Order: sequence, then C-alpha cells, then structure tokens
Amino acid sequence: MKTNTGLVKYAEAQLGRPYWYGTFGNKATQDLLERKTAQYPQHYQQARMEKYVSQLGMRVHDCVGLIKGYLWSDDVNSTPEYNSAQDVSANGMLKMCKQRGRMHTMPEIPGILVFMPGHVGIYCGAGRVIEARGFHYGVVETKLSERNWENWGKCPWIKYPIATRYFGACAKDETSIVDALKSLGENSGYAYRKRIAASNGIADYSGTAKENIRLLSLLRQGKLIRPDSIAA
Repeated sequence: MKTNTGLVKYAEAQLGRPYWYGTFGNKATQDLLERKTAQYPQHYQQARMEKYVSQLGMRVHDCVGLIKGYLWSDDVNSTPEYNSAQDVSANGMLKMCKQRGRMHTMPEIPGILVFMPGHVGIYCGAGRVIEARGFHYGVVETKLSERNWENWGKCPWIKYPIATRYFGACAKDETSIVDALKSLGENSGYAYRKRIAASNGIADYSGTAKENIRLLSLLRQGKLIRPDSIAA
C-alpha cells in the first residue's frame, strides 16, 4: 500500500539527485539520455549535455516524476515499472486529486501535494517541501512559505490515514482566540496555537492580529482543525 509517509520518505531519499525532464526514478544512462533528447529537444539542449553526462548512473526524476517514482517503485532504489493509468502531468495530477483546495485551506498532513501552474512538490510537514525543481536545482528541499504554491491536493493513488478532527465551536461573541480556546477548556499557549495554525493552513504563525482573526473565525464556525488529529 502506498502511503503519505512513504511518499515523504521516498522524496527525502532523492534529495540532491538530478532533475531530468520526462523521467520518474529511471537510472540515467546514455541510452535514456539519447531517447529523452529526441523526445524533448527543448529540454535536452546541447549546452546542457556536459552536465547530463556527468549525471549518468544516478536516479533521476522530473517534478511529477518524483511522485510517479514512488508509486511505481518497490523501494527508493528499485527500478520503476511504468503505469500508463497514472502517467499524468503536474497539471493533470492536480485535476486527478479529488480532495484539493487553495493553499490557505491546506491541512497539515505530510505527503500532501502542492501545486503551481506546471509544477508540483511534496509537502513534508513543518513548513518543508521537497521538489524536483528543475535542471539547475535538481531535487531540493524548500520552504512552503517561500514559493508561490497556489493549490494543494491529496494524490488519488496514495493512502492518507489521518482523520480530521475539529475543536467545538466557541461562542459567537468571543473576540480573542486565546480566550475562546480557554472558554472551551483547551490549551491556549503560543506553542499550541502555532501547531493549530499550521494545521489550518497558516505557515510560520507569529500571532499577528490577521492570523488570530482567521483562527477565531474558524473556531466560531466549528471548523478549526485540531493539530492532534489521529490515525484513522
């Protein structure tokens, strides 16, 4: 069974490896290089050949190929077995996600996919993303808050064993997230609020009025997600 945590572990194992357009965990060989050059000449330009040749023998991916590599491989080093039913572009992957939304609604679940037009990354938790970013970068770790991600989605071929749980709704006249949490008998400390914020799509929470108003609005509606959601 393919899981969200398995996807994260696979992505972490690929850090530092090269980006080759149109690949999904293949071993870089001269034959593969020649085939991809013929297939995608705009990506495999002559000016890049020296670097491509220096990467022969390594495991290579493109952005959505980082996800396919996990789906199609038994482990982080095994040869992937192509599956045409799952062979989609980054934009196609977003369309396949039955559970998806804009970034401000993203749940704090490792293995969630994050998207911008034509590109996809893997959210690893704690504000971290691993992405096959491009020829000049390879597979790298970036901060969620520092990239222009627009949407999130749950990969339809991966199990996400997290049951979302919510705080009870507070009174409509509450004006402070701290007091509102206290009124429900909940922990209102800053560290816990930071975890709550991350679970509700607010990365790098710092306790600003805008952030607290959003948390309070969700709590009033009974839609504030608990950070301690448990395995289903």
